[in-house]
Amino acid sequence: MSAATIACQTVSYRGVQMVAWWGPDEASSYLIQVWHRPGGPEVAQGDDQPATLSGSDEPSGASSRAAEGVLSVPAWMLSLLRANYLIEYAGTGSASDRPAVIIAIRRRSGAMVARFWLDTATDLPLRREMYDARGRLINEGAFIDLRIGDREMGDVPAAGAQPWSSQPVAPGLANLRKQGWPLPAILAGNMELVAVTRTAARSGTVIDASYSDGLSVVSVFLQRGELPKTLPGWHLAAVRGQQVFAGDPDERSLAWSAHGFVYTVLADAPPQLVQRIVAELPHESGAGFWQRVGRGLKRMGSWFNPFG
Repeated sequence: MSAATIACQTVSYRGVQMVAWWGPDEASSYLIQVWHRPGGPEVAQGDDQPATLSGSDEPSGASSRAAEGVLSVPAWMLSLLRANYLIEYAGTGSASDRPAVIIAIRRRSGAMVARFWLDTATDLPLRREMYDARGRLINEGAFIDLRIGDREMGDVPAAGAQPWSSQPVAPGLANLRKQGWPLPAILAGNMELVAVTRTAARSGTVIDASYSDGLSVVSVFLQRGELPKTLPGWHLAAVRGQQVFAGDPDERSLAWSAHGFVYTVLADAPPQLVQRIVAELPHESGAGFWQRVGRGLKRMGSWFNPFG
């Protein structure tokens, strides 16, 4: 995996990645276009547009899907991967019509949690699979088109493309906490705070806190304020007894208000992990508005608790 990290920094490429998540009743998938030049971050653009903000009472940072490449492995991610999992050689195969070396990622118990296919010629990650605790495939990310080399780059978009942050936690983190922003260092599942960005939006300051265990990345967006009783394009849902808004159509964005802040969670991570993170973050006590609407809640089903 060290060679993959170097390749992600030094190899020029562009391509299209397919990302899919599976539950017993339904599946979701999307496409991402990615570009990379040596010395810069991977630039990724999803097949849909992020949500448009229209006021201070709507969740910021929410998009129906994450628009970040899932096959880039920066050095900080490899460090977390080594800290949380076992990494071992698992043979050879092919992906994206290219010969590949297969790397297995295991829990300390020995259970398989993921596999990577690394391009034999360049060491670039070509494919990644993730498994649940019972060994069932729940996620796949793979190049369905890959062009390597400077001549294949074409025009790298500027506007609308989102670079996947590989920056360390901002030095101003302590100041943000002093200002009252709730930014825990670790979330459920050993998800460590790896990056914090601060953006001035029309509706106020938005904090984007990114967490990772080396395999998954979860973004927690924070904004001061309170959500209204209804949100166009969102519906009420319950996650481990906590009431939230879920973004349509695939319920991959979750938002709620608590103690003067609006929380929006956007994740490409195993469903049960997202459940734990949402339940762990602050929520209001079950009174007032939520009691009145409780009977109308849709419980999160196949995506947030797909296997039981």
